[in-house]
Amino acid sequence: MANSILQPAALQHIEQRLAALQETSVRQWGTMTIAEMCWHCRQQLEFVLQPTETKVLNTMFRYQPFTWLAIYAIPWPKESPTAPSLDVKKAKPEVGTLLEEKAKLTNALQAVLQKENIEATHPLFGKLGRKDWGRLIWKHLDHHLRQFSC
Repeated sequence: MANSILQPAALQHIEQRLAALQETSVRQWGTMTIAEMCWHCRQQLEFVLQPTETKVLNTMFRYQPFTWLAIYAIPWPKESPTAPSLDVKKAKPEVGTLLEEKAKLTNALQAVLQKENIEATHPLFGKLGRKDWGRLIWKHLDHHLRQFSC
């Protein structure tokens, strides 16, 4: 079975890795700072917490089986494309300190776990249910935690 934040053991491992993030964590690829990465990951959770009308980009990932392959089967390469609304360099938000952004990310993750009904639209994958969001969130966090050696 694929890891998901909906599985207690997989969630606990992600939470331990998030707690281990430090200013000295070494970036393996990309240009985001560690605080920007936390902001970026939290924005994905906002799709679940505050569902809004979201334009789905016209890419192959919005169609099956590509959605399933991207979420469940294929490892994400370094420098994977990012939806513009999640791109910290394009959105240019005010990003707090690592401690602030890590706390906001952790709180958002806990809020997502409290939601029973999840049917939100992702800008790359389209409408997803709770199971797919659980896997997608785990995969996204895992990808970026590896980016920063955690």
